[in-house]
Amino acid sequence: MRALLVPSGSIDLSPVELLLRQLGVTPTRARDDEAAITAFHLAHYPLVLMGMDEAGDRIVLVRALRASPRGMQASLVLVARPEQVEKLQPLLEAGADDFLLLPLDEASAALRLRIAERRSAERPAPLPDDFELDGLCAVLLRESPVPTCITTREGGAFVEVNDACTRLFGYGREEMLWRTANDLNLWETPVEPDRLSALFREQGVLRGVESRVRSKDGELHHVLVYSGIAEYAGTPHVVTMFPDLTERKQMQARLLLSDRMASVGTLAAGVAHEINNPLAYVTANLGYAHEELVRLLERGPVVPPEGGPAPSPLKAVCVALGEALDGADRVQTIVGDLKTFSRDTQEPLRAVDVKKVLDRTLNLASGEIRHRAKLVKEYGEDVPLVRGNDSRLGQVFLNLLVNAAQAIPSDGDAEHHEIRVRTRLAAPGKVAVEVSDTGAGIAPELMGRIFDPFFTTKPPGVGTGLGLSICHNLIHAMGGEMHVHSDLGRGTTFQVLLPAATAAMEEAAPVPRPTVSSAGGPRGRVLVIDDEPMLCSAVERILRPHHDVVYTTLAAEVLPRLEAGEHFDLILCDLMMPRMNGMDFHAALQRLRPELTGRVIFLTGGAFTAQAKTFLERVPNRRVEKPFNARALLAVAREVISTTA
Repeated sequence: MRALLVPSGSIDLSPVELLLRQLGVTPTRARDDEAAITAFHLAHYPLVLMGMDEAGDRIVLVRALRASPRGMQASLVLVARPEQVEKLQPLLEAGADDFLLLPLDEASAALRLRIAERRSAERPAPLPDDFELDGLCAVLLRESPVPTCITTREGGAFVEVNDACTRLFGYGREEMLWRTANDLNLWETPVEPDRLSALFREQGVLRGVESRVRSKDGELHHVLVYSGIAEYAGTPHVVTMFPDLTERKQMQARLLLSDRMASVGTLAAGVAHEINNPLAYVTANLGYAHEELVRLLERGPVVPPEGGPAPSPLKAVCVALGEALDGADRVQTIVGDLKTFSRDTQEPLRAVDVKKVLDRTLNLASGEIRHRAKLVKEYGEDVPLVRGNDSRLGQVFLNLLVNAAQAIPSDGDAEHHEIRVRTRLAAPGKVAVEVSDTGAGIAPELMGRIFDPFFTTKPPGVGTGLGLSICHNLIHAMGGEMHVHSDLGRGTTFQVLLPAATAAMEEAAPVPRPTVSSAGGPRGRVLVIDDEPMLCSAVERILRPHHDVVYTTLAAEVLPRLEAGEHFDLILCDLMMPRMNGMDFHAALQRLRPELTGRVIFLTGGAFTAQAKTFLERVPNRRVEKPFNARALLAVAREVISTTA
């Protein structure tokens, strides 16, 4: 019998070679790993002994030998020193059969070599030297536009990849062969191969399982995974195809965004009108209040006329300011509704109050509805919370309301038309939301197509034909149903059926409103960091009667003072700022004064980047949403300062 010896720089194979000769085995030394692979392909070596290198890394060589046409017949034996034993396990999992330790115990080593020889003899005969993959299969593999690879059944090493596969992952063919997907970090998450392996073991095949893979440059791709067992080089291997869905997903996202933007664009004029109304009296009243206060200061103390009551100019000023604040609250409500509509639609499903979602959506759509029809709301009693997502439901309801309004002529005859929004318990565990209009209706021959993508009866430039299709998909993704009934010339009713929320589902937490007095509590020292100087002044003006306030528009400027040990009971920090933002400031504070990180409250008008969203999810710090009122700011300041005093 012949044996192939593969040396390494740190292992002397001479004792093994001597023992092999004593056992009647003819050893052949290979110069290096590449020469060993070539020799193994050219001739049959039932026994291969390879010395462990200094790093203990022989995994590529083991996989390459095991995956070759003769690889399943040979016995692969590692030669190592005792201190390298802990590095043997991955190699044994990759396909090595056994190992010998130096210095050799000749009796034990001889026995293990005999067992390896017998193991080799009992395995199937090697394939003929001229064996090739079936010509048609080879052509299909190479020319297929679908990324396809063949891997070993045990260990998952690549033994063949086509050009489409190398383009998908960004590695050259030689870079991928004999390595595994884990070696190349091809999966988006470390747990993904475990999930797919479990599915494969359970089903024996993978049929279009959606996953995400990572290319060499770090770009993520959406793929479908198809895997099955097939014979290759005479032994069972795993054949896997990765149809790339990335472009399709991006197109879907662009179409979804296009439709959402179309809806928002339709409402832009109405929303601007709704905002401009309160802003008009906000600015007018604030201007009046400012002028009156200036006049009072210039006039000095007012002397009441003899026998008459003292005039109360400050009372009128307070009334004007109160009306201005009411207007500002209306603007804040409208902006909050828009923010809800634009939230990430990938948020998990939770318990949702459809009446609240409808009210927010009606605030946005009121400008579109008001001039076309009367709005009638019929919210049923005892309607339970539903299983859904605020943002997705808001998008669906907004689309239905805009469609209902556009189905009614814009001729100013709003008193004779009606849009009715109704909620009711349709059946046990089902909530119905219905949007009805008295518009033109839908022709019977078109009813079967209204949920088809790109189908629209609106004139060019008015609709994309995607709205109802997307709504239909969103509702089905939440476990609901969508139905339509229409009478041509009399109107249309869209019904959304949603599953009631289970008792275990969490309801979206309402925005906390301070209900206790903000006065009192210990006086503290407060640092305010915001790149808007007027906002800093406003916060300082609110907090000054109760606390000592220091403010700056540049976060970096305050770091030396903090490093020197300057004390602050509370730090109010803007999240999104140029140069050093709130996230960078928090990281610097963690290094310089970690005991102060818990006293930071972030002022934020919205997390507009993925980094900011991730940061806010990760840190436990409180935050105050802009715009905020004085009472809310004082309450949260008092709460934090009281706990740190």
